[in-house]
Amino acid sequence: MIIVLPFLTALISAWFTWRGHRATAMGWWAITVAIYVAWCFYHMTTPLKISL
Repeated sequence: MIIVLPFLTALISAWFTWRGHRATAMGWWAITVAIYVAWCFYHMTTPLKISL
């Protein structure tokens, strides 16, 4: 379920853009970028567990 979070926040940002609320859309886009950065940091710093 958490995998949908950046898609949802990007959709909210696009909706505010279409409605003409630029500042609010930029805020939601910043939240989306923060989620992407957090996920990248998490996946780059945790060990990869592969069972062969």
